[in-house]
Amino acid sequence: MAPRNRSTHLITLEEAKSKGIDFAQPKEARCPFCDKPLDPIGIIGLSGSLTWVGTIECECEGARAERKKAEDAERARQEREEQAALARCGLKPRFANAKVEVADIAKYLDSFDLSRGEGLYIWGPSRAGKTYSASAMTKAFHNAGYSVIQTTSLAMLDSVKESFDGNAKLGLTRFVGCDILIIDDIGKENANSWVMTTLFQIVNARYEAVKPTIVTSQYSPDGLKKRMSRSGEHESAEAIVERLRETCTLVTLPPRKRVVLMD
Repeated sequence: MAPRNRSTHLITLEEAKSKGIDFAQPKEARCPFCDKPLDPIGIIGLSGSLTWVGTIECECEGARAERKKAEDAERARQEREEQAALARCGLKPRFANAKVEVADIAKYLDSFDLSRGEGLYIWGPSRAGKTYSASAMTKAFHNAGYSVIQTTSLAMLDSVKESFDGNAKLGLTRFVGCDILIIDDIGKENANSWVMTTLFQIVNARYEAVKPTIVTSQYSPDGLKKRMSRSGEHESAEAIVERLRETCTLVTLPPRKRVVLMD
């Protein structure tokens, strides 16, 4: 057997001749645009034999234009695949260009360690940028290779309820099993027994598995506890909020400044 470190870099016809390498005569190839003969290129395999694998690209105007067209098409395909992947994460088209603009969130992402199970509790008034910030984080986590789901609490509960027609356990597993779960607008849901029990199951399962949960809300932690207790589910409300307090760093977003449009 030939040495393991034998070179496998590309070799031109002239290099093969100069090095005295035995080779089969390559088939003639010409540029489809200018009809110029194209120089063959090959590789030397582990057995020491030279195999022709292609030709040197032509630099005529037609060939360059065709390569650019192919590159543009490939770039567009990759962008479509990336958009589809982000949509599966829950990112909405309106926030496709979201960027991390809050210093505390940027600091959290810079020092993120999945194994610590630490999340964020982002709260502020309506239109303070909570969903925008959540979307920017979804993109950051996805681009870093983590499995992330961004959802509203209402959509998450609807998804779990719909799974009752099939595998109810699978409905919970999707939200429990991802690396990072981002629950947007928690506090908007009903506070009945099923809702509070289901929310607790998800939050507690992630707490016990040391998986980061990030929430956004119009309510402070104390306000959320009060909001969730409005139908008498005091114990569940307290348990959910205390799990979030223990694992999440609080980030407060100020009201967005009013923008006055001038005629």
